[in-house]
Amino acid sequence: MIFPAMPVNEIERLKSLYMMDLLDKKDDERFDRLTRTAKTTFDVPIAVISLLDRDRQWLLSRSGVDTHETPRNLSFCAHAILEEGTFIVKDTLADPRFADNPFVVGEPWVRFYAGCPVRLPDGAIAGTICIIDTYPRPFSSAEINTLLDFAAIVEDEFLILSMAMTDSLTGMPNNRGFYRTGEKRFAWLKEHKKPFSLLYFSIDNLKAINELLGSKEGDEVVKIFASNLTKCIKEQDIAARLGGGEFAVLLGNLAVNDVDAFLFDLQSRMDAIDHLSGKNYHINYSHGIIENGGSRYTTLRDMLEDCDKVMYAEKRRR
Repeated sequence: MIFPAMPVNEIERLKSLYMMDLLDKKDDERFDRLTRTAKTTFDVPIAVISLLDRDRQWLLSRSGVDTHETPRNLSFCAHAILEEGTFIVKDTLADPRFADNPFVVGEPWVRFYAGCPVRLPDGAIAGTICIIDTYPRPFSSAEINTLLDFAAIVEDEFLILSMAMTDSLTGMPNNRGFYRTGEKRFAWLKEHKKPFSLLYFSIDNLKAINELLGSKEGDEVVKIFASNLTKCIKEQDIAARLGGGEFAVLLGNLAVNDVDAFLFDLQSRMDAIDHLSGKNYHINYSHGIIENGGSRYTTLRDMLEDCDKVMYAEKRRR
């Protein structure tokens, strides 16, 4: 057996996958409908929509198999995501990459595999839609095109999910997206007793800029602040635009000075923008911080409400 290689953009790919928050979810009828239809269309015993996590393959939807996850290094889909088009293995026993794979010599007795990579809205490959048979078989060009059509439908569903969780102006998660991904991250940090902080930001002079210079200028200010905020976060951190000129960041504290370093990085970037912009105004903002407050809060929403109050108290004090 030959283990699959890693995509060259694996770190960025995983970050995009985590931001979509598709892993470890209950069965979703929109995807289950597709795997049932694919199973019937191709007359195979198994059809799957898979997502490739760091060390595992998560079955977002499956028809004909019970398990929810398998090791990534044993999965056919980990090979398929390295291909541009459809990845086809007509007879696994004749292919040295898979001939002694545990899923070939044991249940579910894979003898035929065809999978097509499926991409997230930002272009990152999430996983595949694939079909499996227990007998070798050919795969015609018409069948390839049909599988590609199924992959396009999966990607359309990913886009619909992403649009519901994304701020259209900045491309950041919106309020809904922040809670969808943030609550899961919040729960994990609490469960593993990891230090973390929540930060709440507000652009102080956004209203004045909108009134004096117009909403187009105000939108540009929001995009500039959002872009620089995003550049300051690490892989597992979550930043979102909550609305207007207000933003939130859930920051994992790997070191004691992480929050200070984050704020210094952001301020340095914004100072450079103000210096080079040639505008007759600076982008001013306030922030509130709650550090390591996990023991005091049961939900991220409760913590954010208090962080909002801390930020406005600091703004009034100033």
